[in-house]
Amino acid sequence: MLKESPINARRAASCVAWSLALFTGTTACESETAQPLPADAGRADQGVTADSGPMGDAGPTADAAPPITGVDDFPGGCRADSACDGAQCTLGVCVPTPPSERPAEYSCEDAPRPGTQPNLSCWYTPPPLADGPAQVPARGLVEFFGEGDKTIGLRVRLYDYGTFDPSACQTAGQGERTVAAAREAVERCLDTQLDDNPATAPLADTVSVECDPPQADSGCWSVDALPTGKALVARITGDINDWVPTYQYGLFINPCETGAARFDSGVCPETVVPDPSEHDWACDLVTEASPFHGAQADGTYWFRNLSVISQRTWDSFPQTAGEVRINQGFGAVAGRLYDCDGRSVVNATFGLAVPGRRDTYFNGIAADTLPSPGRTTTNLLGTYANLNTPPGANGMVAVARTADAVQVVAFERFFLLPDTVTIVNPTGRRPVQVAPPY
Repeated sequence: MLKESPINARRAASCVAWSLALFTGTTACESETAQPLPADAGRADQGVTADSGPMGDAGPTADAAPPITGVDDFPGGCRADSACDGAQCTLGVCVPTPPSERPAEYSCEDAPRPGTQPNLSCWYTPPPLADGPAQVPARGLVEFFGEGDKTIGLRVRLYDYGTFDPSACQTAGQGERTVAAAREAVERCLDTQLDDNPATAPLADTVSVECDPPQADSGCWSVDALPTGKALVARITGDINDWVPTYQYGLFINPCETGAARFDSGVCPETVVPDPSEHDWACDLVTEASPFHGAQADGTYWFRNLSVISQRTWDSFPQTAGEVRINQGFGAVAGRLYDCDGRSVVNATFGLAVPGRRDTYFNGIAADTLPSPGRTTTNLLGTYANLNTPPGANGMVAVARTADAVQVVAFERFFLLPDTVTIVNPTGRRPVQVAPPY
């Protein structure tokens, strides 16, 4: 399995043993409903306080990230480090300061690269929007997070981030006895509120199929045309008893050619080209034939793998991170952190504007990635997660310590629906910044 998904898929036998040994929580199909968290539940060590007030410019401290221009802070977020209970306020979000003894590095091919420094320059000097085609074909794998069956027959929809507003459906599942019933109610609401409205309908709507040649775990998706120069949101759904509705942010098509295709996100630029500095990694179009799409492989297109979460992972994963379950009405946020050249960032930290109860980082075992409860920074895959996250509008900021200062690695605003998972995988700053409608 490729490594685009936020957590590498575990080998099947290992996953089954882990699930059977640790699962004690309520499943989506059982009639018992998990007790909700208190209204003020959150991390005890960090978060936005109730009286933080409107966002202001407190100015960077000596250890803070340099200021970023052209990116709006999270609305109503922190104003200064003093509101963050020992963390630092960056772009309106409280983020733990990376330990001074853990400078950032990047990794490639699931191996550390000691002494390296990630390229974070795109956050301070954004890349230009290329003058390219208005629409391009798009394709990729659908990979599962954790464990699951082959990802065939899943519905893949892509929306315009600037018009994607699911807030009207946040409470659609309230009062349902099971998580499965609550999810179904929310999904029906979205179909009516978004899909049936021409102004907010999906830009593309397809179903994942067997790859060509077939892959062990993944199905493939493809569409004939997606607009370039727009931030996108992916919505991936399937049988509600097998797959958790999964939403992926951080998608954008800059319509210029990279010059070298990387079909596995763990591959370093220097692996595919002799001199990576000669290539513009802010470009998103490839011409090299996709190894997964057979006859569709030719031409210029956008390649991006998408992630989905299985119900088995939803049930068993929280216990490895110290939670009994993800309580009904709450959700989870997960992803990977990349530098501006698409390499995983090691020793970064993250924060959410509206945090859930458990921040999670992971071990460094690529073939068997599990939460590492004592870890406080990203591992060699750049993975992170937050569990029992309250639904609603939210924002994620990640930072890392470089030789110069603590710098921004990622920033994304998103909307988390109850009983779902949101994947946030920004791959550098977009050429176009758009505020979401919620």
